[in-house]
Amino acid sequence: MSVRRITTIAMFTAVICVMTFVYVPTPWGVPITGQTLAVLVLGLVLSPKDAAISVALYLLLGTVGLPVFSGARSGIGMLLGPTGGYLWSFLIGAVALSWLKQKGRRVLGAIVFTLIVYFLGCLQLKITGDMTFFEAVKLGMLPFIPGDLVKIALALATAKKLEPTIGDSPA
Repeated sequence: MSVRRITTIAMFTAVICVMTFVYVPTPWGVPITGQTLAVLVLGLVLSPKDAAISVALYLLLGTVGLPVFSGARSGIGMLLGPTGGYLWSFLIGAVALSWLKQKGRRVLGAIVFTLIVYFLGCLQLKITGDMTFFEAVKLGMLPFIPGDLVKIALALATAKKLEPTIGDSPA
């Protein structure tokens, strides 16, 4: 693995960590964060393998105690709690997005990423919150659709600017 590739993966992991601090609590308990924007951008720029490594490193950092999850929280409890499904979904979603981007389906990839985040996030919210899936969708998806459409547009524009300098890191 080249120094450039390691640095790029680490840089995107750091960007996810920093974007965690773009955090707006909501009355319904699922916060609005900048993490999804960061993961969208890395999925649009990195190869599927490097996107997976970057997100896995982020999850590992939070699991071992660095305050990189929403609200400057950390620990395995965050991954197992009500909003943990959103965190886990970043790994699957980033790989799917990156793979679709490589197939020339950037916008579809960003939409699929967002749907994966919604589905897995709402599923864990339902299970841990002892609610119906519809109630979880009402709390964990519907209020976020407008903002996530903005995040998709920002990610597509940002990735377009970054690609000439970073491009797909070799897998």
